Amino acid sequence: MKKLFTLLFAAVTALAAHATDYNVPITISVNGVSSEQKAVITIEEADGLYNLTLKNFVLQSDQGPMGVGNVELKDITPCQDGDATLLITSRVVTITDGDDPQVPFWMAQGLPPVPVELRGKIEGGHLRCFLDIDMTETLQQVIQVAIGEGYQMPNPSFEFWHTSTGNYMEPNAWHSFESGTGSLISSAGHHIEKSDDAHSGEASARIFATEMNFIFFKIVANGTMTTGRMNAGSASAADDANHAYLDMSSEDVDGNGDPFYTPMYARPDSIAVWVKFNQGTANAAHPYATISAAITDGTRYQDPENGTYTNVVARAKNNEIATTGDKWVRVTAPFVYTENAVEPKAVLITISTNADAGQGSEKDEVLVDDIEFIYNAKVTGLKVKGQEVPDFNAEQTEYEIDINEELTADDIEVTVEGTTAHIVKSVELDEEGFCHCTVLVVNADMSVAKTYTIKSKSVLTAVNSLRNTDNRPAYYTLDGRQVKTLVPGRIYISRQAGSVSKKIAY
Repeated sequence: MKKLFTLLFAAVTALAAHATDYNVPITISVNGVSSEQKAVITIEEADGLYNLTLKNFVLQSDQGPMGVGNVELKDITPCQDGDATLLITSRVVTITDGDDPQVPFWMAQGLPPVPVELRGKIEGGHLRCFLDIDMTETLQQVIQVAIGEGYQMPNPSFEFWHTSTGNYMEPNAWHSFESGTGSLISSAGHHIEKSDDAHSGEASARIFATEMNFIFFKIVANGTMTTGRMNAGSASAADDANHAYLDMSSEDVDGNGDPFYTPMYARPDSIAVWVKFNQGTANAAHPYATISAAITDGTRYQDPENGTYTNVVARAKNNEIATTGDKWVRVTAPFVYTENAVEPKAVLITISTNADAGQGSEKDEVLVDDIEFIYNAKVTGLKVKGQEVPDFNAEQTEYEIDINEELTADDIEVTVEGTTAHIVKSVELDEEGFCHCTVLVVNADMSVAKTYTIKSKSVLTAVNSLRNTDNRPAYYTLDGRQVKTLVPGRIYISRQAGSVSKKIAY
């Protein structure tokens, strides 16, 4: 009995190990307005299929939280691309009532079945998903839910702020000298505030330079904002004791209870941000604002660097942001990847009113909004058996090609722009024996997916390579599998030694 109980317990434990709860932040976008909250996403794997559940889904509104319910997608067939398990599907889902006692009413009971698109993946123990929930029939809108951290910045549009030291305000996930460290931090001044001049939404971050007065001299302290923490350690502006830094081993938190670093688990191609830059007093020798980013393994790193850092995965910098006047301008910087054998865990982004320390004027300012990491997944070419797909255009998704050979997924060659874009290839035969080559391309952020289909006009199928030396006829399905029993209403190929194969409808 004891042995039986042990075996039963082991079996139940193994079964339970296939279900994983991810307690992750989610960003909900409705009509271009985003809000952030925490949620539990359950992923269950059984018999090679996956179930995904977003439980107790709630929309935030001016009237308070609106309970939607549980969104569950079942029996998802996964695709494997390297270490990433991709979960891509479109379903019509019946949303069910949640069980959160703090939500007085659930909309689910009054909702018809709704179309839901899922683009998700599990990679390195992290979950990243996009759910597009089509509620146009009831709410006249599509709700997009971005699930998981470590791929984009939290609070990218600077809508949410918290109180920092001295009752100053800092944007959530961002910091300036108000919450900094260093022996001269008390003299560093105030450099950041909320602005209602926004590229989108209702707010942006305004960073501005100030003049620091010492006994015998004055210096310009550049306005600087970072995802890490500022350090003011020297009266000399160019001294690298003045820097931004991150260190995931630190347990310090800001006024919102967040650490002074931002998780980053991916390898983006570039970073982009919208800015308004005005130099108060023109300085021809130092005319530019700057943005820099470094993806690291989470151990201590500072910008500007003060030595050789082997913990850096990639760097990006644009130190030629010219005055934009009164216009919002989108600026970008590509990531350059190192050869360091480290995994991405955190990112340090720093934006400053001048590319050179202590330069510019005390009236310089940069407004910052809508920052994002760019993950490319643009297909630039397709080949089948070494043959170029004719007249390929990235926007066109269906093609035809003549290939008089059997095809497998390995015969499809895809050229794509994107450091870590996911590519899934498959080949299927239709009832007429035509090959359909399918290429699914998804960017690493899972925000964009596109499917290409290439139809081979050849009717050559796997059955042509089969050999039947018996005088009796043999029957095969269209994909070349021999069958002993014929099912009424299906099409088969009959093949006999010395005779031509032909299709029969039974």
